[in-house]
This record gives sequence, C-alpha cells and structure tokens, in this order.
Amino acid sequence: MPEMRSHVCFAGLLLLGAAVYFFPIGALAKLVFENETYSHMPLIPLVSLFLLVIQRKSIFAEAARKPAAGFGVCAAGLVLYGLATLLRGHLSSQAFRNQDVPNDYLTLCMAGAVAWVIGSFIAVYGLHAFKKARFALLFLVFSIPIPMFLLNGVVTSLQLASAEAADIVFRLTGAPYHRSDLVFEFPNVAVRVAEECSGIRSSLSLFILSIITGHLFLRTFSRRVILALAIFPITVVKNAFRIVTITLLANYVDMRFLTNHWIHSSGGIPFFAVAMGMFIPLVWALRRTEKPGTEPDGKGMIVPKVPIVR
Repeated sequence: MPEMRSHVCFAGLLLLGAAVYFFPIGALAKLVFENETYSHMPLIPLVSLFLLVIQRKSIFAEAARKPAAGFGVCAAGLVLYGLATLLRGHLSSQAFRNQDVPNDYLTLCMAGAVAWVIGSFIAVYGLHAFKKARFALLFLVFSIPIPMFLLNGVVTSLQLASAEAADIVFRLTGAPYHRSDLVFEFPNVAVRVAEECSGIRSSLSLFILSIITGHLFLRTFSRRVILALAIFPITVVKNAFRIVTITLLANYVDMRFLTNHWIHSSGGIPFFAVAMGMFIPLVWALRRTEKPGTEPDGKGMIVPKVPIVR
C-alpha cells in the first residue's frame, strides 16, 4: 500500500534524525530528570502523536511527496545543530543550575531536531498534509528548552508580580507585617518570595494547556490569544494564594509549614487546582462570547451547524 510505504519512509527518516541528534536528545533527557522546569517535555511528542492519529484521515487523504521542500527544512535543522556546536563554548555561561550541557546549546539543537521532524513530514506527505497537521507538528516546539534570557525574564516577572499580589492579599487579611522588597516580616516568621515561588513549572503547564484547549474548543484566534495571555495573571493569583496560605500557617499555627511540611515542598497540586478554578470558567466565558454558527468538532477543526430536518 502506498500509504504504508509512506509511513515506513517517514519512520525511517525519524530514526535517522534520532541518530543524528542522539547526543542532544540524550542530554535533554538528563536535563528533564534533573530539572523540574522541563518535566512536561516527555509528554509533548505523545500529545503531537495523538493529535496526528485523531486527524489521520483528513491529514493523509491527499498526501503528495515534496522532497525538495521537506529536505530543505531538514537542512535548516542541521544548520542549527552545527551552529549550536560551533557556539557551544560561548553558550556555556548560560548553563542552567550548573548543568553539564548548556541550556541554550540544547535550545538550538532541539530546534534543529524539530525542524528535522517537520521537514521529514513534508518530504514524505507534502505541504497539503502539513497544513492539516500543522498544529500537531508545531506543538513539538514545546520540547525545545526555553532560552535562558527569556526563561529568566519570565521567572523574574512572575516573582515580582507574585510578591505584589501577595502583598494585596496580606493587607486584606489584616495580619500585621512589614514588607521590604521581596521580604515579608511577620511577628513569628519572615519569608522571602524566591525564584522558586514564581511557579514557572505550573505556568508552563498551564500555558501549554491553554494552547491545546484553545485549539480544540475555541474558534477565533483573538480568544485563543486571550486565553494564552491570561495564564500570567492566573499564575500570579495562584502563587499569591500559596504564599499567603503557607506564610500565615507558619506564623499562626506551626513554623514547620515553612520548613518540612508537604504543603510547602510538594503542595503544587492543591494550588494548581486553584488555577484550574479560574482557567475553566474563562474557557467557558470565551466560548460563550463567540458567534454561533460553527462548533469545534473536537479536533481543532470547525464545522458548520446543520439544522436537523425531520
């Protein structure tokens, strides 16, 4: 079957890419296990594959090979890989948490690997199929480590905004305290809103969730953008709730809430539920404001409403 031969060819190109990018892929796997910020990455290829599978009939209906265009994209990926290798020494100062492999080196390498996957797809199935599979393939971008300058900027912004939001909530509680920049001093405890309080891990998870949700359930680009941008304030509110809760418990109940209590070290899930309590109603509200006439079909595709004639 021609379709089966195409799938085998695509699988072969993916295996070749895995061999070419073997070292950065292995280094990324190590980074994922050592750095919680990137703990979501193993799920990204699985989500992309799932999206391809549920849309396979539409994607592969008119597949036609475009080797020149596809291999051109693959070549661009190899250029990125080569550039990363040449600049690795200059990128070493950007290492994250003293990792052996620089974060920004992996950024360039994995960008090249994603380009290889997309180029291989275009070479085997063509541009028409790529247009239909565009979201699933571009979703692989989330498997690329964030450049350090951008990651540090986001972490700092979340850290500062979370401190401001926590300050507002502390005032509303009426608890006596003194604030000095990022430090909040209470009668029995003093806390500093550190980088770990930025919630970067949950922010990335929520942002990725917003992209998928917008693709599946929202029709208009503007509302998808609103949903994605709303993740920042949602994360800030969630962070403020966590900071205030843990601080007040430590001040009035037991100091151990700040030291070795589970709610401080691994209490992300309950507070993530707070974020979901804001996220879900926002999705509902955005859907309600969209004009009637079309509905998502559950695969990110829009189909017209057809009246039932009896």
